[in-house]
Amino acid sequence: MRHRSRLAKKFVDGRELDQLGLSPGYRVGHLDGTTNYVTDFRFDRGPYDRLHRELIVVDAYSALVDIEELLRGRVNVVIQALGPEELFIQEEMQDPSDEPPRGIRSWLPIFKGEELVERIKIGIDEHLSFAKAHQEYIEVVYTESDVRRVVADGRIAMVLMLVSGYIADSLDVLKEFHELGIRVICPSHLAATSWADSSAELNDPPGLNAFGRDVIRTCNEIGVLVDLAHCSDYTCRDTLKIASKPVIATHTKVRSITGSLRDMSDDVLRGVANTGGVACVLAATPRTAQERHSARLKRDRDLAERYADPFDLTEAKLADAQIWSTKLDIESIDHAVNVAGIDHVGLSSHAQNVPQWKEFTETLLEHGYTQEDASKILGENVLRVLRETF
Repeated sequence: MRHRSRLAKKFVDGRELDQLGLSPGYRVGHLDGTTNYVTDFRFDRGPYDRLHRELIVVDAYSALVDIEELLRGRVNVVIQALGPEELFIQEEMQDPSDEPPRGIRSWLPIFKGEELVERIKIGIDEHLSFAKAHQEYIEVVYTESDVRRVVADGRIAMVLMLVSGYIADSLDVLKEFHELGIRVICPSHLAATSWADSSAELNDPPGLNAFGRDVIRTCNEIGVLVDLAHCSDYTCRDTLKIASKPVIATHTKVRSITGSLRDMSDDVLRGVANTGGVACVLAATPRTAQERHSARLKRDRDLAERYADPFDLTEAKLADAQIWSTKLDIESIDHAVNVAGIDHVGLSSHAQNVPQWKEFTETLLEHGYTQEDASKILGENVLRVLRETF
């Protein structure tokens, strides 16, 4: 049997395994089209892949950084969420289209008081240590110019985000988190905080209280981007009234399609746009079994036509990064663009199916978006907001 030495280079050596945070022997063999990250332009599947390589691609909400998968999906920037753990304590099932009762607790943070602040500091330190250990691949960034520098260097830029507004009711703690590296904050996640409520849990009265309004103003002053993704409509509207800088919704669907209060209403989408901000649509939507079958068949037929040599075909298949479980939620993207405008829509993964990003550029262009439109949705809109906020 003929041997091609370059095939062996597709396996990650021990040094690279250490840099990736893996141990030797952690991974061997290959899944069907989802194993290795390959950035070699030889395996671009046409002009869409080449364009995707040229764009700055931003995942506006990541909960889990996997360097290998980010490389495979060619994602350049991640807004990485961190925060304290919360327990679900609601006993009765609630219709997602119904407003939750005011003043009733459904979620409970595990840590409280000073321990809650300390838990967040531990999370920040974990992410800083991770980035330092893998600095050949990733760097924590603090300004939009940092983002472009790191991306130009061929590495991943990571923006740290506090996923819930647990700041011990102290602007000094907020400023300390900023000094430690936090550049994005969501006033509430699942549980309401004392100063802002979430779509799942309302205070009584709902919305921002006086301290909450001070928090938003302070964020605008010191350079912390405010995220409305999990906030109640009351908190969203209160924030939009006083924000002097753009705001972001890091991960959302659109309520007019889903019917869920967790997702952005059209009036809030417009409000985000009016601040100069961006609403980032959760990218993935499920594929049917027939769609998975058709996609796999098309992929393998295309590869067989392009690569007559079996070793070239083997390399090409290893380089393929398709994920068969998802496709781009183009319906929600279209709606958000129609409501908020092309300059105010982005994408996020919520840590699901990161390699699929390599296909999103093709989907947007095939659907009718221009190259400029696609570049905005895939990253430039978020980068503009970072530049105007930090």
